Amino acid sequence: MSLINPAYAGSEAKNMIALTSRNQWVSLENSPKTQVMTFSSERGKNVGLGLSFIANNFFVERNTASYIDFSYKLNFTNETALYLGLKAGATFYKENLLGLTSSSLSIDPAQGLFSRVNPNLGIGMLIQSPVFWFSFSVPRLFNSGGNSEFSITSTDRVHTYFGSGVNLKVNDSFFLKPSILIRTVSDLSTTADFLALVSYKNTFDFGASYRTNNSLGLISYFSLKSFLDIGYAYETPLEIGLSGLSISTHEISLRFKFGSNPNTEETTPED
Repeated sequence: MSLINPAYAGSEAKNMIALTSRNQWVSLENSPKTQVMTFSSERGKNVGLGLSFIANNFFVERNTASYIDFSYKLNFTNETALYLGLKAGATFYKENLLGLTSSSLSIDPAQGLFSRVNPNLGIGMLIQSPVFWFSFSVPRLFNSGGNSEFSITSTDRVHTYFGSGVNLKVNDSFFLKPSILIRTVSDLSTTADFLALVSYKNTFDFGASYRTNNSLGLISYFSLKSFLDIGYAYETPLEIGLSGLSISTHEISLRFKFGSNPNTEETTPED
């Protein structure tokens, strides 16, 4: 969530570093791979700061993004707070078409090295209490790539995210954590992620996710120490044409927390 919503900066711990590696469709050659690093810090006077870096490799394409986050906390009550966030940074695109095979005997002008830089701004808000959270964000406010000399991808379009979830106490040991994340993109279909987690003493979470573009996943999270969380997710397509290819997606994440945040330590959704 801290990657798409700047309001999360400083909301989960005094200082937190999160690392994620995602390998999509691992049985296919040159399949998409993503690496993410985020850092957030709760500063004085209700201010939070964050940094995010993401690198995507798609066959001959590579794009990396770097953003700075700023958040400000407004306390409604002793247990409920509103976070407002701003995001600023840029996405760097590279495309190497030199290695592609061409059927033409002449030099193809489309085969070459292309690159561009797209600066952007984003906004976000988060309402958080011990039993409920709601998130709204637009991590990129402006369309980019409209005058590009090469491909335009979905990441060039404006994305809007709505998310919400609850933390329901079953007994002293078990909690239920259902949540939903909705993504809307111009000229593309809206998608929703449904997640249901069962938490044991907030040290081990296990559950399942469903994405409306036909994928199903299993998710687990372990808190080995008060400062270290380890997560693993497995995802597989449900569409018959894709499920027959035996393709799957694996994702591993690490979170290092330095200094607890008692107001939000057990109430925020998993990244």
